[in-house]
Amino acid sequence: MRGTRARRAAQAVQGLGTGAVLLAYWTTVALLARRTGGARTSDAESVRRKA
Repeated sequence: MRGTRARRAAQAVQGLGTGAVLLAYWTTVALLARRTGGARTSDAESVRRKA
């Protein structure tokens, strides 16, 4: 039984580590996009009806 518990604990730690890495990655991407990107304007037509 001890091996099963240790394996589950290792999988939980690995999952948390993967989540932390993904969170750090997306935070970095979001901050860089906010810092380097200009205003998000497009020449596309508006989807709103014109009054």
